[in-house]
Amino acid sequence: MRRTASLFLGIATVTLAALGCSSKSETKETVVTGSVLLDGEKLTMGEVYFEAEDGKASARGEIAPDGTYRMPSAPLGKVKAAVRTANYARFARPASKDGKAITVGGRDGTYTAVPKKYEDIATSGLSYTVAADSVIEIKISKK
Repeated sequence: MRRTASLFLGIATVTLAALGCSSKSETKETVVTGSVLLDGEKLTMGEVYFEAEDGKASARGEIAPDGTYRMPSAPLGKVKAAVRTANYARFARPASKDGKAITVGGRDGTYTAVPKKYEDIATSGLSYTVAADSVIEIKISKK
């Protein structure tokens, strides 16, 4: 019994040492921040979606009411992008009789539809190269 415990402890020690000595794994994702401009105006509701060129990794970041987005785990390298607002139409602010801003569904910001082609990476035509801690301003147009 004592010999089995010693053998197990020895194997565990070697395994842990091997894991500790392995080469440092390369980070394959990073934080990306930026804004989305539709004809020069910041969008304040929606999401930005990135997918690695090889299709093996993706990430999304919600567009904040101040017009910025933050994507905490974007894939490094070449990515295709989409700007999605269609799912946010249900949060569009109704007209207010007293002029006060109305928050719908706990969300601030103003819903703005983007042309349908930008909703999908296959049709958006948007591509970027993501490096460590990138700041990417996405410019799209209604035309």
